[in-house]
Amino acid sequence: MKALVLLIVSGILTAGVFIAGKQAGHADVPPLLVLFWQMSGGALVVWAVSWPSRRFPLWNAEHVRYYLIGGLLGVSLPYVLAFVVLRELQVGIVGLVTALSPVFTYALARLFGHEQSSALKLLGLVAGLVGVVLLVIPDTQMKLSAAGFITDSSHLLLALAIPVTLASSNIYRSRFWPAGSDTMSLVVGMLSVQGVLLFIVNLMLGNFEQIIPAKTDTGWLLLLLALIAGISYLSSFSLLRVGGPVYLSQVGYVITVVTLLAGIVLWDEQYQHSDMLSMALIFSGVLLTTWSGRKRSPKTIVQTCE
Repeated sequence: MKALVLLIVSGILTAGVFIAGKQAGHADVPPLLVLFWQMSGGALVVWAVSWPSRRFPLWNAEHVRYYLIGGLLGVSLPYVLAFVVLRELQVGIVGLVTALSPVFTYALARLFGHEQSSALKLLGLVAGLVGVVLLVIPDTQMKLSAAGFITDSSHLLLALAIPVTLASSNIYRSRFWPAGSDTMSLVVGMLSVQGVLLFIVNLMLGNFEQIIPAKTDTGWLLLLLALIAGISYLSSFSLLRVGGPVYLSQVGYVITVVTLLAGIVLWDEQYQHSDMLSMALIFSGVLLTTWSGRKRSPKTIVQTCE
């Protein structure tokens, strides 16, 4: 029962990051600045929780490299992609596409010989890819006829890079997990490194100047995003400990449902029959891929953006 509650809470909170990110896009906040607030909020909350137990990250060359590459693939890149495409795409579509990460993880694991063949997982991979094709093709035809193909269709294709980066992160983090390290200290290190990098990048780009005191609503929105992100990381860590990585991967279903409902309620998003068919295929593909797998090693960190 505890695992189920954590699953629902983690899914709602992660979906909340997408929802807040889309609203920040409507307020014309640069995606990299949105991501900075998410990372800084997450880092501060996780640091506060880990401080009493003295579970601090190590800072040798192996660990810093892990924080840098693992954080870029598993956190910074997928989220900045999400915040970019959320300006043009429905939040429900972005949430659904993000949930494809277990499908792409299986594909990459098979490609590099880290996963045994599974008929159900292969069927899930095919179903997910067919769903993606059905999602892209009608949109492509519509944009071609409207002479706007390059701009809008590219956002949908760019959204597909989100689960690819998450899958790459899963492979990297499980393969290069530093010996003797625990989950909490590694995530604290990753969020801290990404937060510092994003601070430097935003400072160089002058993005901080775009948030002025007069924009109180935007400021509160970013603070809310930071808080939601921090709590979502803690919830995901707890779910990982209680239910394991395979159970944690089911959070994608909750994210999909919440983002779809939020898009309809908050922004009056509309979906065509072809979209619903695509969603059903993608959802089935993720279901087959995650539920058919044998339990993986606890060292495998399931992506925080799923």
